[in-house]
Amino acid sequence: MHCTGKYYILSKLLIIIGALNWGLVGLLNFNLVAAIFGKKSMASRLIYTLVGLAGFYMIMAYKSKYVAMKHRGLTKGKHHYSGKQYSWSGIP
Repeated sequence: MHCTGKYYILSKLLIIIGALNWGLVGLLNFNLVAAIFGKKSMASRLIYTLVGLAGFYMIMAYKSKYVAMKHRGLTKGKHHYSGKQYSWSGIP
């Protein structure tokens, strides 16, 4: 999986919708998805399922990106010496 394309953008959008909905639930005890589509409607369940699948997709996308970075040696905390030495003239 790579982090581009229509599925990536759609997943990000659904995750933002889910985050905003949970923020409203936490702050105001207001479920926007349930208010728009009905509390136990099929449309609400579909939205919740899509948000969950988007979260799973993003986890897998970032996991594959991290594994690729680790394979190339680009993970955080690893420093590689390039072999180049720089010196200033006049400094022994």
